[in-house]
Amino acid sequence: MKSEDISEAMNDINEDFIESVNERRKPKAKKSAWVKWVSAAAAIAIICFAGAKVFYEPEIEPELNDNYVGGTGTEYSGTLPLLEYTESSMTAYGFEGYMAYDISELENGNPWNEDMVFEALPVFRNNSFNEVGIAYPGIGEEAMNEKLGSIAEKLDSEMQEIVKTTVGEYSSGTGIPDDFVDRIEADFGSFTVEIQSNGGVVATYNGFDGAELPEEYSFTYSETTEGEAYKTIAYLYENYGSIIGIPEATFVTSKEYTFSGEEIRDYNIYDFSGDEISDMLNFSFGEVQLAPNDEGKLMLIRINDKLSCAEKIGDYPIISVSEATDMLIDGGYITTVPYEMPGKKYIAKVELIYRSGIGENIWMPYYRFLVELPEMAQENGLKNFGAYYVPAVEPEYITGLPLWNGNFN
Repeated sequence: MKSEDISEAMNDINEDFIESVNERRKPKAKKSAWVKWVSAAAAIAIICFAGAKVFYEPEIEPELNDNYVGGTGTEYSGTLPLLEYTESSMTAYGFEGYMAYDISELENGNPWNEDMVFEALPVFRNNSFNEVGIAYPGIGEEAMNEKLGSIAEKLDSEMQEIVKTTVGEYSSGTGIPDDFVDRIEADFGSFTVEIQSNGGVVATYNGFDGAELPEEYSFTYSETTEGEAYKTIAYLYENYGSIIGIPEATFVTSKEYTFSGEEIRDYNIYDFSGDEISDMLNFSFGEVQLAPNDEGKLMLIRINDKLSCAEKIGDYPIISVSEATDMLIDGGYITTVPYEMPGKKYIAKVELIYRSGIGENIWMPYYRFLVELPEMAQENGLKNFGAYYVPAVEPEYITGLPLWNGNFN
């Protein structure tokens, strides 16, 4: 598609396709965001091309050695190394709480449910980001150029200018060479595309103008109903599906609330076409995010592919929900909530996820408990549900995990 035809490509949609959405989407239809990663006024369009899907077949290695896996690449062979928990960027995002009138509103599309029983789950070393957010060595400059060429071919558009950006002074103290290429940016005329060293692709449209949708589609953060949101996601998927690259997509719309009661809606796409573990990994590492600007135009498409730079450490034995609940009650959790867990009766929801933030040196599974916080109930009826995390990996495989001490961890 030529760059000048991108907007024109969005003028038509197959209504039969929209009507088929209910046949293809999961019943869990809402994903609640912890911190809004982009504002409508400041968003830029991001398109990340996902890599090949990986299906995991866990094989538990029974022995445990004394090697530690933390911020440095410990060598190991034949046995599962201990996972060293270190302070993460958890507090950089502030208090993790979700506001809703009822916990049922905080469904998020997670394919996991309590009927799923896993003997083991994969654990990864985070090589996608370092302390300054740079993937080193990343996917490599050659792969970045190949990705850029692939984009140009898909768009059938010529690149007018290519600029490579090195890390320069930002690499000071990180061990990254000053001349390491962190980004490659190409000008396509009506938009620019930036390839990042972690495999991400950032496309910025016409000085933040965005791509306009037909009038019958509502694409806003706070004025779009659930039904309208699914219709819009279906429309965007049909028009950009070849770029998104997910042949069997699951659509998820989600919302939470501000203190004043205003809805904040998200629009997401997932690949849940694999086995249970693959679907879980796609949920935590491969989310497709769609974002509007203030005028309801498409500003951003982000396809996360965090595992493209990650290193699999091994498949680790997993504890049950019941065991995790006991640990939670005993204080064996990490959290940014400034209150002690108020008690078992306040547990509103539990789900199995991966913490995959920049500051997490190890990406391993956790049980995330959403706990109602009576201290933070609002006069307008809104409840605040705080997030408490219990590692899902068997405790003997983890060292250095802090316990709650009444402050932010």
